[in-house]
Amino acid sequence: MIDLRLIETFIQAARRESFSAAAKALRVSPGAVSQNIKSLEEQLQTRLFTRTTRQVKLTPEGQRFLQRCAPAVEALETAATEIQQEREAFRGRLRITSTTAFGRDEILPLIASFQAEHPELEIELSLSNGFVDLVAEEFDLAIRGGILPDSDYIARLLVPVTPLVCGSPDYLDRHGTPQSIEDLNGHRLIGMRSNPSQRVFAWEFTGSKPGETQRVEIAPTAIMNDPASAGRAAALGMGITQVGSNVALPLINAGKLIVLFPETAIQSRGLYAVYPSKRFAPKKLTAFVDHLVEAFAHRADLVFS
Repeated sequence: MIDLRLIETFIQAARRESFSAAAKALRVSPGAVSQNIKSLEEQLQTRLFTRTTRQVKLTPEGQRFLQRCAPAVEALETAATEIQQEREAFRGRLRITSTTAFGRDEILPLIASFQAEHPELEIELSLSNGFVDLVAEEFDLAIRGGILPDSDYIARLLVPVTPLVCGSPDYLDRHGTPQSIEDLNGHRLIGMRSNPSQRVFAWEFTGSKPGETQRVEIAPTAIMNDPASAGRAAALGMGITQVGSNVALPLINAGKLIVLFPETAIQSRGLYAVYPSKRFAPKKLTAFVDHLVEAFAHRADLVFS
């Protein structure tokens, strides 16, 4: 295979009939141009230029070679330009996956505002509470909650999440308000189950040491498979639950839930925008993530303090 740099040097020198002019266009030394032409001629076993002290001219073989290779190089340059323009453009498809409730209630409105600014962009939103393999299922972006494992993905925090223990005013009036974590044993508890493992999640509280997390296994009387449903069930008086602050706070602010022992709450999780680590991520992807980060930076109503 002939090095494309040699071909480009040849084309520049042929069109300018000057090695020094070609060197200036390529931002290399005249000696480098001369050496590249010499290397190309040796590979082709053909003399491409006749050289005098004042100018260089293409030989008949050089003219034929220029006629054949110049269109091919131009096609490569056009392809490269189109790819770069496509990467920078706000068009084509952007595929996003998100947890169901947060995607519907919080991400969808931001998709609408982003698409209004970029109407040529096609956005697909897939809602699922299960694990989604971005690469295998060809998604550009995932909105994920929890504690993210180490990976080669890029993860940008959207909303910090604090697990909060909550009950409805009606439930607490009927069953009494627990004063400590130990008091939960005498109450109806709403748990959440992990679909892959079928394990009911332990509840999280601050530990005895700074930065330590205490996990408490519970015996639930009701089980949900997503946080929004658990929060809704608690608001309906089915029992006490622990859900993320992003789910609990709107219900607390609406007077439908009361937070219990807030001093034990620990900010241990988050909602993240996650995408595969790429050196050249499409601009439409990074711009949309910036759009999300900027929007949630002003959402104090979703952050427990």
